[in-house]
Amino acid sequence: MTGGRRWIVIGAALGLAVGFGPMFFSTAGIFLKPMAESFQWTRADVALLPMLAMTGTAIGAPIAGYVADRIGWSRVIGIGMVLFSLFVLALAFAPQSRLYIAIAGFVIGLAGAATTAAGYLAILPRVFDARLGMALGLGMLGTGVGGFLMPVVAGRLSGVYGWRVSYAVFAALALVLGAVAHRIIFANLPVDDRGPAAQAQDAAALTGATFAEALGTFRFWLIAVVMFLISMIILGGFVHLAPFATDRGLGGDVAATAAGIVGAGLAVSRVGAGFILDRVFAPLVGLTAFILGAVGFVILIAMPNSPALLLLSALLLGVSTGTEGDLIPYMARKYFGKRALGAIYGALFGAATLGGAAGPLVYGLAFDRFKSYAPIHAASAVVCVVCALAILALGRYPAEYPRKGDTQRIWR
Repeated sequence: MTGGRRWIVIGAALGLAVGFGPMFFSTAGIFLKPMAESFQWTRADVALLPMLAMTGTAIGAPIAGYVADRIGWSRVIGIGMVLFSLFVLALAFAPQSRLYIAIAGFVIGLAGAATTAAGYLAILPRVFDARLGMALGLGMLGTGVGGFLMPVVAGRLSGVYGWRVSYAVFAALALVLGAVAHRIIFANLPVDDRGPAAQAQDAAALTGATFAEALGTFRFWLIAVVMFLISMIILGGFVHLAPFATDRGLGGDVAATAAGIVGAGLAVSRVGAGFILDRVFAPLVGLTAFILGAVGFVILIAMPNSPALLLLSALLLGVSTGTEGDLIPYMARKYFGKRALGAIYGALFGAATLGGAAGPLVYGLAFDRFKSYAPIHAASAVVCVVCALAILALGRYPAEYPRKGDTQRIWR
């Protein structure tokens, strides 16, 4: 890995560490109960915030990819970073209004889409090829590190200053450190990967499916459905992990630590999965990761009031969802090529994000209905096993990709 490419990966990791995932979604579970108590709402009411944020991200990711394919990621990520920070700051002044919370959540996700893996990792497949898995894994390390640190910081900040001040602090960190990450990446990225003129000049040389062609393949929809379901059940379980822990009498510190352990699992799996993907068939990696997720849910169902078992389950859930984060861009590149990678990856990431948006609400509704998380944990374990088997149907990677104007359809 050359010096310039190394700095691109470092910048992507930093950007992801202070982007939408760690700075907002990873901390949503920590603030769920304090916000519910502050507004005198149910948990399902407050779960609308991460749900609509993820919905916004699901919509914003393919839009960001489509626009970036034409004007470059520098502008898209820069604008998204600034708007994301401002909208997170708006939460610090939230009134007791469901409409305000709903709108704030949606625009946070919409603007923050460019600060997720859909933005930062979409850059890497244009720069790396043979060592793409390694680059993706190291880049995604930022999400894992941020996902580990931010819930712990959120728990301590919230305990001392409250959830409003905590959101103001996170908004400032996202803006300042996001600007540093942006500078690192785009000072080292080759010009032809930044500007629309150079992209247009090189367009004829790019191979792979167009976005419309990808939509016509079973592989696109299989990946989309599997990632939607996995994100729904694992991210839903993650957001409700802290309330689950406190309901079992394990205390707020254990709950915050469990959320942080999910981030540690993310970090381990994203680096490890990246290296493994360069050597092992991607669907087999997915099979293993999703089975580990199922084991994590089984532990939550069967566990006594044991902090150690809770942390083990959190680690397994982090590993499962962390591997998913590497699988999406890797499979998008391997199965569909580079020609419309931004739009294709953005759409697949959007499908996963939409699942993540539904997950917290589904978990909240299940808890309100059964007064227990056991039924939804059992259903989640089953979904993990089904998705693990389904991902194998993708088959081999295409041997080659047609160039622009070529009528071959090798990827079908």
